[in-house]
Amino acid sequence: MSETILVIDADADLRGLVAMALGESGYRVVEAQDGPAGINAYHAHQPDLIVLDIGLGSMDGLEVCRQLRAVGTTPIVFLTSRAEEVDQLVGFAAGADDYVTKPFSPRLLVARGGSVLRRGAGTEEVKTRFDVGPLSIDTQARSTTVNGTELDLTRTEFDLLAILMENPRRVATRDMLLERVWGSWYGDDHVVEVHMSRLRSKVKAAGGVRIGVAVRGVGYKLGIDSTE
Repeated sequence: MSETILVIDADADLRGLVAMALGESGYRVVEAQDGPAGINAYHAHQPDLIVLDIGLGSMDGLEVCRQLRAVGTTPIVFLTSRAEEVDQLVGFAAGADDYVTKPFSPRLLVARGGSVLRRGAGTEEVKTRFDVGPLSIDTQARSTTVNGTELDLTRTEFDLLAILMENPRRVATRDMLLERVWGSWYGDDHVVEVHMSRLRSKVKAAGGVRIGVAVRGVGYKLGIDSTE
């Protein structure tokens, strides 16, 4: 196993515990104690996954997440004591791919991190291109365009769109999206809604089309419509 994981946490003891658990599982671990150091470490090491605390001081984890999302799509797992639903929704809206609350099981954190990494690797192995209306997606190159304009999607947004475009006439249930994209059932489908809302906004801004029609009580289907 050669993946590199960047752990950004102000608590040195907890950071060491996380690093030890990940290292024992075969990952290469890079540590950073605050936001600026984490961003520098990201550029220096180009990690495959980032484990990020929210309470980092003057530059909190949410701002770090936003800055990292502006320059790349490396998956981000928040590890934080902020356990309220609204905190999790804010974290996902900032661009997180998963959210683990403290106190936590190191073994569970390793499993969740591995799930996020496998999700991306599994999608990249599928060498398929889909074209639906003005949308085009290449799951091998992990690129998406709308009316020829490249979309800057997070890994989670890309995976959601890929599922919808694979079967554009079928409804993708929330349970199925949770299982295929997140790898487990979170018990709260707001996770899907937050990421779908961000995906819709990006597609609309880039190409003037609406996607992701919600089927009440069931899930989503592609449903492309012009906004003009």
